[in-house]
Amino acid sequence: MWWAVLLLLGTVLLVHWIEYKRSIQEYTFANPALLDRHDELRTLLGEKTPLAVEIGPLPWRPEVVAKSAWSVTNAATGEQMPAATWNPDIPIGNSSELAAEMGLTTGLGDIAEGRALWWLPQMFDATVNVLHKDAIVGLTWVGAERRWIGCSHGGPLTLWLAHSRYRRFLPEGGPEAANPWTLTVAEAPWIGRVQFVEVTVKPGWCIGLPAHWGFAVKTDNTAWWWSMEQHSVLSWMLCNYSPPDTESWMPTEQETPDELSTGQE
Repeated sequence: MWWAVLLLLGTVLLVHWIEYKRSIQEYTFANPALLDRHDELRTLLGEKTPLAVEIGPLPWRPEVVAKSAWSVTNAATGEQMPAATWNPDIPIGNSSELAAEMGLTTGLGDIAEGRALWWLPQMFDATVNVLHKDAIVGLTWVGAERRWIGCSHGGPLTLWLAHSRYRRFLPEGGPEAANPWTLTVAEAPWIGRVQFVEVTVKPGWCIGLPAHWGFAVKTDNTAWWWSMEQHSVLSWMLCNYSPPDTESWMPTEQETPDELSTGQE
């Protein structure tokens, strides 16, 4: 039984290694002529280079939200309110649930259909949110096979992108901390070695980032934006694996015979 599991895991790792080695990994952007040409999209997704796609209008925009029956949770107070009465200054506490309620992934179906054959068919971690001027989504590294980031209204978004080969030169601050636009030599002594690119994402467009790329997001105006991921079995396991609690495996401390006899007396 175990040998079969190890053989399967080894095969999956080999496929991913071959795919990684034969793919393009430079700062070039691919752009499919038509999104519904799934074979062309599948070929482009197989390359380890960012992919720019015109996705068209999605439901995450003011004129649709104002007439919807969706619900928004105030992240500051926990209060739930109708999306029709919500305003963008109220932080969203249920971005995943809101994306599911509006059926965001329905409008991204062509992306799912163009996936690599060994990727999982569904789309994961779909979220919607509003990014305000002077706010950022700090440096984050892609663990999925593809991380899609799009703008549906306002903006545009500005994405800071870096390949994983430069990760060792950058701080591991997470999305709430590391701001690549303001990094200094004091915070990142090797920042001068990092080659990066900035990309503007207009409403109706999105960028698909390959595994292991780093990104940060900002905007000069209020932007309604969304994000979702595509996974293979391996990337999903790596992103969702949590180390077991080995302390629970340790035997509980037992009383010695001397302690037992003392207690009986």
